[in-house]
Amino acid sequence: MSLAAALCLGAESRDQWQQPDRVVADLGLKSGATVADVGAGRGYFTFRLAAAVGEKGKVFATDIDAKALAAVKEQAARENRKNVETVLGDPTDPKLAPACADAVLLSDVLHHVDEPLRAPLVKNIVQTLKPGGFLFLLDWRDKSEVPFDRGRHIPRENLVKLMTDAGLVLDAEFHYLKYQVFLRFRKPPQPGAAPGPS
Repeated sequence: MSLAAALCLGAESRDQWQQPDRVVADLGLKSGATVADVGAGRGYFTFRLAAAVGEKGKVFATDIDAKALAAVKEQAARENRKNVETVLGDPTDPKLAPACADAVLLSDVLHHVDEPLRAPLVKNIVQTLKPGGFLFLLDWRDKSEVPFDRGRHIPRENLVKLMTDAGLVLDAEFHYLKYQVFLRFRKPPQPGAAPGPS
């Protein structure tokens, strides 16, 4: 997302149209959970996720922008957030260990990724999820009236196909965001395994 989009849409602040606290509440994160904030940028969601999982939890803030991650690291140090770890990824790999996360947040990322790189990126993201874990996807609605990222909006059915082709199952959809789709996908549990986080 562009800096202008991050700051405002018309007279609305991002906090108004993004509803970050409601979004994080709807992730249903448990204390002690591990979450990957993929495409974390300067940590708009990272620190809210860190508060949600608590001191015993962990948030991996991964991005391809080293300067943005440096800002996250500085804020984490300033706020003594020991449960935030920054990870420099590349365009097709968040550089996280397999099955390290109970949940992944992918917010306003995929429309920035060149189309041929999207499937490899999603495949690598899915590998970071534990069986039974959830991937939460937020991205611009294809027909939304936002003046940003024109020509890059991805139709909902294409977003769903990217995720299901990578082995995820569409599990839920939230409809309250003005400009974005908000989809929850589940990684199927291994046969005989206990259910994942809810």
